[in-house]
Order: sequence, then C-alpha cells, then structure tokens
Amino acid sequence: MRHFYRNSAVDMPQRHYFNRFVRDFRQWTQKYVDYMHYTVPLKTETADNFQFPAEFVGQYGVYEAVKHIYSKNAGLSHLLKDESLMVSQRYFATDLEKGIENIRSNFREEHGISDSAQVVFYAPGNEVNEAEFGIENVRKGVKEFLLKYSAPTSLSPKASPISNFVTVISLHAGSEGERYIRDYMRENEWTGKVIFVSNVDE
Repeated sequence: MRHFYRNSAVDMPQRHYFNRFVRDFRQWTQKYVDYMHYTVPLKTETADNFQFPAEFVGQYGVYEAVKHIYSKNAGLSHLLKDESLMVSQRYFATDLEKGIENIRSNFREEHGISDSAQVVFYAPGNEVNEAEFGIENVRKGVKEFLLKYSAPTSLSPKASPISNFVTVISLHAGSEGERYIRDYMRENEWTGKVIFVSNVDE
C-alpha cells in the first residue's frame, strides 16, 4: 500500500496482523506490518533485546475450537466441564485428529459428499461490505479452478468429473451478509455443486 500514500496528505493506516506467533518478527518486518496480535505466548530472545510491537490476545478461539470438537464426539465429550475442558498431555494431538476426522466424516455423509470429493470452503462474512468485497472474485476463482482441474475441460486424463467438486458456503443466519449472498446466488451462476451451511445448523 505504501506507494499509494507516498505523495498524499492522507496518513497510511496502520497494518495490524493477527497470527499465532510473534517470535519470528524482527525489525525488518515493520516494513510490512505495524502491529501484531498473537495467540501463542512464546517469544524468542534476540541479542539486541528487540521486541516487535505486539499484544498477546489469548487463546479463546483455540478453546472454542477444541470445545466444539469435544462436544461433537461421544468419546471426548466427557472431557468438557462447565467452564473448562481437560486435555491429555500425551494424547491431545491424537484425540483432536480422531475428533476432526469424525466430524469430517459425519459432515460429508450428512451432505452427500463422497470421501474422494474436493471441497472449497467459503465464509463470506456476516456484513454486506464483507460479502460484497469477496463474492465475485471467489465465484470467478472457483469457476477457473474447476475448468482447469475437472473433467471434461481439464487437459489431464486423470481429472475428476465436475460433480466431484463441491463449494460449501458458510452463512451467519439472519445477517445482512446472508441476505446479500443469497440474492447474489439467485442472480449469478456458480460453477459446480454448492452447499449452504449456517451457524444455526452446523
């Protein structure tokens, strides 16, 4: 963005970045990012004691994700407590992998998506400006991707049929963004199969 503001009276907005780590960010990273919000509280000491401008924002999103995985699996749900959850130091990664695989299999079965099908997941946002910003580019991108990699338009003799590609669009029920996307989809063709899910039923 910098060159757009070089001869302007308007100050360039700060570029904030949300990531897991801040430990790899050094002085030279400030050319691209002004401030970091990070979720894993690990820092690496540097010889000059440089600390990148940053804020630890906690791991609430991680907690919600693990809670969701536990709640959707009978073998893990007993690890959920009222305001906390228990994790195994030895088997945590294995538990999560099994839980995620179970959720994946159930989702595909419920929506009639085969194990071999390729899935594109798209979350356009719950506000109109968010949905409007990305929908046309995503629609074009999916179309070009499918034309290149699916049969009969792909040049590859091993290409899967277009029916083997599914776009899952996640909408926030009752939001302005949902209304915009549904109106847009009625007026514009989408290449391949489309499945809508929402925060209510998923």
